[in-house]
Amino acid sequence: MLSCFFRRIINQGTFSLLLVSVLFSSFCFALPENTKTTSVLTVVPEYKDKVIANFNPFSKSSMPTTHEFIFEPLIVFNTLQNNKPEYRLATNYRLDSNLEGISFTLREGVLWSDGKPFTADDVVFSFSIAQKYPELDSHGINPWVEYIEKRSDHEVYFKLKKPNALVAYTLVLLPIVPQHQWQDVKDYMQFANAEPVGTGPFTEIASLNEDGYLQCANPNYWQAEARHIDCLRYPKVTNNDDFISRISTGEFDWTGSFIPDIERHYASYSPNYQYWLPPTSTISLMFNFEAKDPEVRDLFQRVEFRRAVSMSIQRQLLINIAAFGQGEPSIFASGMSQRFNSWADPIVTERYLPYMSYNANLAKDWLDVLDVTDKNGDGWRQLPSGKPLQLTVLSPNGWSDFNTTALLIAEMMEQIGIKVTPIEKDFTPFVERLTLGDYQMALTNYPQGPTPFKYFDSAFNSTYQSPQYPRYAMHFYKNTRVDELLTQFPIASSAQQRLAIIQELNQIIASEQVTVPLYNTVQFYQYNTERFEGWFNENNPVASPLVWPQRPERLIHVLSLRPKSR
Repeated sequence: MLSCFFRRIINQGTFSLLLVSVLFSSFCFALPENTKTTSVLTVVPEYKDKVIANFNPFSKSSMPTTHEFIFEPLIVFNTLQNNKPEYRLATNYRLDSNLEGISFTLREGVLWSDGKPFTADDVVFSFSIAQKYPELDSHGINPWVEYIEKRSDHEVYFKLKKPNALVAYTLVLLPIVPQHQWQDVKDYMQFANAEPVGTGPFTEIASLNEDGYLQCANPNYWQAEARHIDCLRYPKVTNNDDFISRISTGEFDWTGSFIPDIERHYASYSPNYQYWLPPTSTISLMFNFEAKDPEVRDLFQRVEFRRAVSMSIQRQLLINIAAFGQGEPSIFASGMSQRFNSWADPIVTERYLPYMSYNANLAKDWLDVLDVTDKNGDGWRQLPSGKPLQLTVLSPNGWSDFNTTALLIAEMMEQIGIKVTPIEKDFTPFVERLTLGDYQMALTNYPQGPTPFKYFDSAFNSTYQSPQYPRYAMHFYKNTRVDELLTQFPIASSAQQRLAIIQELNQIIASEQVTVPLYNTVQFYQYNTERFEGWFNENNPVASPLVWPQRPERLIHVLSLRPKSR
């Protein structure tokens, strides 16, 4: 196997690195004064069709090592440690007694990677971008923040529009950028930020071409003594098939993708090939409640139709074939993860469980009641008007478990007389079509938090049904009571109140069968122990081990890794 070599060229105080080969993750630099081994961690957080010099944390097209590694957050809340705050750019936060404001104390002595000091001005400036340009407010800051003020060089205060005991969890997700670099940017969305200035551990883009890039150490990192890795390498991986064909070679160190029959096709190849699959979120089938075709839209808005589709699905078969047994059939009609079984009212679960169970005959009966019948004898059901009922289901290209799930759903719905055509789109166009409502049905997974609130909020809060937000609520179902409950949860003063809110949310969404939950999947996390140690796993569950973009705990993880001594 070839090694990857680079040459450091000194030129007027700057350097570039010339890539000779990107087939292996142990890089050597030829330094002018001596020779040293440079530790390079190869990561695959996301698939990309193109590698471009885009390190703008406000852009949906940014490279997958932008957040956390270049732009360090104020705080990382550790979901495996009961949401324990891991202080980064902030050293403390304090809520007002009436929950209508929150202040953050900022860490002193932090420098940007270009040597300029990090101050409260940078925080105020970064939040002003999201406030001035709502299309960049991907984390939902504006519904909560009335204004932000600088109280000193190392303290900022947020005045809230309404009380929120949990607002810190949202605020710390917004990237903090350097005012001195960004204040002259004309178009924040189109700005590629090819030469980023950040506070994170890896800010220097040492090399970039169509095959990948090398992102190296911040020369002014405030916690440099805790960083034991010199560079991150991101090799372009276009889809799941590409990933699977390469992971067995030992090229990658830290990844998070689906591997069918993981013991056979990964772990068996080497004792260094390890994995951990903690339980995670639900994969669901979404309906577009604002579908362009008015008859299809009317059909999607009928709970009887959504339940008929749900009863046509053989969930265990999806898991066995598409997920190679990695998962559990969903039992909550709301889509809430089985992780939160203690939050569910068992009576509600039992009431709607029949609609989560395979019953093709009952599904057909309900379609008949809706006058979605085979009116011309061709074997396919037509709409009440007589027009053919031909649906599509969208999934992200290269997500092989999703793609196979879509194919299986099409076959299962064929058994009840509905013609469905799967459509695969690259991830960015996939997200764009969801956010613009340019689809009929689609598959999606959902983010999870320490409580079910994050799921219900991201998936059903109508505030998040605008293009600047992630894809999760783009079914465009709206319910004012759901929105009210989601507003009440952050200010609930007792655990009993919070439980009551979640149980009502669970009941409403289940009774409406807003989506069709399919199965609870697992968190895909693979790691190679050949070159590095300190990995998080079931025996060392320090924090979430995921390398996926915008998973803040990956910052804690990367700082825990060390090269193995040779």
